[in-house]
Amino acid sequence: MTAADRAAPSGGADTYPAAALDDVRNPAFASFLDMARWMAAVIVLLGHLRDPLFLGYGAVAAADRTVPVMIWYFVTGWFGEAVIVFFVLSGYLVGGLSLGKMQGQRFDLRAYAIDRFTRLYLPFLPAVLLTVLLDAVGGSAFAAAGLYDGTQPMLAEKLRFGPLVALATPENFAGTLAMLQHFVLPPYGSNQPLWTIAAEFWFYVVFGCAAWLTARGRAGGRVLPLVVLIAVFLLLGSRFPYYLGLWTIGMASALIPWRWLERPLPALALFLAVLVAARLNVALLQQGTFALPIRDYGVALAFAWLLVSMRGLRSPLLQRMAGFNRVVAGFSFSLYLVHFPLLLFLLGALHRTGWFPGIATGYAPTDPQGLLAYALVAAASLVFAWVFAQATEARTHSARTWLKTRLR
Repeated sequence: MTAADRAAPSGGADTYPAAALDDVRNPAFASFLDMARWMAAVIVLLGHLRDPLFLGYGAVAAADRTVPVMIWYFVTGWFGEAVIVFFVLSGYLVGGLSLGKMQGQRFDLRAYAIDRFTRLYLPFLPAVLLTVLLDAVGGSAFAAAGLYDGTQPMLAEKLRFGPLVALATPENFAGTLAMLQHFVLPPYGSNQPLWTIAAEFWFYVVFGCAAWLTARGRAGGRVLPLVVLIAVFLLLGSRFPYYLGLWTIGMASALIPWRWLERPLPALALFLAVLVAARLNVALLQQGTFALPIRDYGVALAFAWLLVSMRGLRSPLLQRMAGFNRVVAGFSFSLYLVHFPLLLFLLGALHRTGWFPGIATGYAPTDPQGLLAYALVAAASLVFAWVFAQATEARTHSARTWLKTRLR
């Protein structure tokens, strides 16, 4: 959600979901939303960077399992939970606030489609093209690190994609541009995290079609959205409804009217407890049992309660952090889009210098050389994502205005 979205008049509604449009103008809540966005993106970056660079925790020597190392592995292991937070936030900010506009008779399907298209594709297309470039150069110039051909042991152990170079095909490129990655075809090349963007795209399509179906008008005009809905669920398969359920939880949280549920401290405590429980039961989650859906939906429900609890909060601390949170959240989407191909490329480049030979095999978590590489790549990724966002994300409002003017 951009600053321009927040600035739109809400009409002063006092019932939900329309009241959610006023909630997001609460400075403390807006700051919290921004903080949640950037923290989730940074955890994904740090977790995904740790995977190829350092030993898995089970292989770490007992002498190296210091308290800081344990905390670091524990927290950066939340990258899966961070994706769930993204889905719930999106459900709230896109689905929930759109429901609020519908209640206030202010929802415009054409504007919704333009807003969602520009939000995703304006940074997404350059990110895919950047992936093509980085993979082509990195796979050739930095092949000795083994990051692209599947021979680097850390990637081979922790990621199940196979050789990334084998995924850089024209078919996967076309499928990724069409937002079919993960559901129909693998994402292109090294940018495997782009699967979540395909899910987001189809969440938006499903919501738009549902809104179209509920709009007033001739019954015959509802055939097309119904056909699209059926096609989406048939095409994407059984995994899509699972993820859509997580998004729907976020949307539903904007409907909750009960003020007695607004309990920030208990909600935060429950959310953290669910996160901790998820990390303490990693072995169970990896067995492919019902533990994974329990984890995913537990995180989603706990975070949704936290959203409801924070909406009316008056927090001077969050308000003081608002500027920082807004700036970092402003390039968090770009960070997510580019981080994985970028970090592999940067690791390959560092290995090519000859100063970081351990990149080809993996470092112990206390190795100063590995920690330096970790810090350098993380910092460079953040800086690059900010620059990338200035050319893409930051221009979203202008692109929307331009399209809406020409598509009247």
